[in-house]
Amino acid sequence: METKSNAESEGLDTGNSSSVLTFQTHNLETVAEESEDARKATFNLNDKLLVEDSTKSELSKYLFRLLQRFIRQYQHELEINQFDLLLMTIYCISLEVGFIPWGHRLEENGKLLQSRYPSYDYRIVSLFSTIVPTNFYNRTSRSYRLNFYLQGSTQKCILVGIKSGDFLCLTFNVPSLANISGKSVLLPVARYVPLINFHKLNLSCQNLKELSHKLKNCIFVPIRDAVCLDTKITMYPSLNGLPDEVVAMLFVKYLDKKATLRMANSCSRLRTLAFAYCGKWFT
Repeated sequence: METKSNAESEGLDTGNSSSVLTFQTHNLETVAEESEDARKATFNLNDKLLVEDSTKSELSKYLFRLLQRFIRQYQHELEINQFDLLLMTIYCISLEVGFIPWGHRLEENGKLLQSRYPSYDYRIVSLFSTIVPTNFYNRTSRSYRLNFYLQGSTQKCILVGIKSGDFLCLTFNVPSLANISGKSVLLPVARYVPLINFHKLNLSCQNLKELSHKLKNCIFVPIRDAVCLDTKITMYPSLNGLPDEVVAMLFVKYLDKKATLRMANSCSRLRTLAFAYCGKWFT
C-alpha cells in the first residue's frame, strides 16, 4: 500500500492558520491493485462486505480484519475490553458511510480525490481497515475520541464516546458549524459485545445489523448529509454514484437480459460492469 507523509495542510485545514497538519496520502489506485477483490475478475456478491452482514458464524471481512489488527497492535499495551471492541466496530461502520479518518488524504490518478457524494467505497473501507486508530482513548476522562472529515470538506467531525456504567454514550458533531446540531446515542455494550474471545472474534459480537442501522440512522447519515449541504459537496445520489458492488448486484439479481443490455449502452462504466457480471448476454 502506497503512503507518504506530507507537512502541507491542503484540504485538511485545522482551523488554526499557525498550525500545520501532518498527514498521510494514500493512492486509491494502489489500494485497489493490492486488494483481494481487485485480483479477481469480479466481486463475490456473497462476500459479507458490511458490518450489518455479519452473523454469529462469520464477521464481515473488513470488520474481522480491523479487529484482528487492533488486537495484534494493542493486546500487549492495554487490557482490551468490550468497550474497545465496540468502538472499533463503530469506527468500521463510520467508514462505510463515507467518513475518512482525520490526518489522511486520498488521491486517485495522482490527484486529490474529487468531491463527490460520500457513500460506501470498498477501497476506502479496505484501506482503513488496515490502519488502526491511535490515541483514541483518554484514561483520565475514560472517554474515546475519533476525528473524521468528508472528502471535499475541511470540516472536522468529532466522535466522542463516554463510558457510563455498562453503556457507551456516543456524540457526533461538527464543532465549526454551529448550524449543525450534534447527534447522540446510548449503546448498551453487552448487547453488541457480550464477551471477549480473541480466537473466535465472531463470538465476541452480536446484533451487529441492529447496531449498524442505529448508528447510521441516528448519527452518521444525518451529520454526513448536513455537512454535504452546508459545504456544497457534490450530491450524487444517482445510479452512477452507487458503488460497483451494488450496481453489479442490480444486474445479477434484479434485471433481465433486455434491461441489462439497455443499461450497458448508457455509459462505459455500466457496460464494463454488465460485461463482467453478465458476459454471457453479450455473446
